Amino acid sequence: MSTGGGKKGAKGAGKRAAAAADKTAEDVAGPAAAAGKVLADVDAAKDDASSDADKRDKGTDGDGAVAKPQSAGASTRDAATKVLNLALKGEWTPVEQTLKALEKSIAAAGEDANSTPLAGIMDPTTGMTPLMMAVKDNRTSILDRLIDLGSDVGARNNDNYNVLHIAAMYSREDVVKLLLNKRGVDPFSTGGSRQQTPVHLVASRQTGTATSILRALLAAAGKDIRLKVDGVSNIFALFCVSC
Repeated sequence: MSTGGGKKGAKGAGKRAAAAADKTAEDVAGPAAAAGKVLADVDAAKDDASSDADKRDKGTDGDGAVAKPQSAGASTRDAATKVLNLALKGEWTPVEQTLKALEKSIAAAGEDANSTPLAGIMDPTTGMTPLMMAVKDNRTSILDRLIDLGSDVGARNNDNYNVLHIAAMYSREDVVKLLLNKRGVDPFSTGGSRQQTPVHLVASRQTGTATSILRALLAAAGKDIRLKVDGVSNIFALFCVSC
């Protein structure tokens, strides 16, 4: 047998074996490479998410610009409106929580703060203010806070009544006594369509509470208020009640 032919056969077998080994390596590497790409994609997604979180933490938007937070003034106005809406629904625990948040915000803002955010806050339909609602519902414990935050004791609702008129109408004795010590509260002020004083409004109530309120009003206004006429010229004389 020729030795040249044997050498050629051995070389051909070697080439075929090498080719087979390369193919096997490709078959093995293929899934591994694919898996490597998936992991790389996952890592890239994590990096993107981490980058987005960093941007949020730093207060930047997607373009790297600094995001503008809500202004303190806007936040305070929103809280004041929330107080009104809650008061109109008689939800007094949330009202107290919101007042506390307002007070903290004002204290933190220092001299630049709007210290009377409730000024001018009223229901456009009825003209009722948070203070008026608190008076009506006899929420004596928060009246000072509402006044301090700007709720006006002299404001009028759409029926032309102020808080003292409302307190008298609903026989809120403690509220009347508290209000009479506030600047701007006038027991001679008239309200409603008949231009009545708080004395007129409480006089028709035949209760012990009404009598105590009348005494408080007379003590604050003096005896002359007993002769104050209302809008239909009816003189109201309280000769049975001493001041």
